[in-house]
Amino acid sequence: DGRTVHVIERDLSEPDRIVGELLQPGGYLRLIELGLEDCVEEIDAQRVFGYALYKDGKNTKLSYPLKKYKVDVSGRSFHNGRFIQRMREKASSLS
Repeated sequence: DGRTVHVIERDLSEPDRIVGELLQPGGYLRLIELGLEDCVEEIDAQRVFGYALYKDGKNTKLSYPLKKYKVDVSGRSFHNGRFIQRMREKASSLS
């Protein structure tokens, strides 16, 4: 869009908290559109294909409807701090 953006960070160290993230498949598709899909690589991200529900000794699985997408589209689960660092690396590589 021709916009100039300045990113200001108070601290560039990796966040040191026990926080996980679950990026839904739609979020991963958005990363692809933005050219940022490599930000979930090399951070031990796990592919997620749906949910498992447990209640009163019963369980069921709910899968994401992914059949119309290419093979690597799925959700991703990862450590928040590692993802933040990858996004920072990507931002700092841009002019």
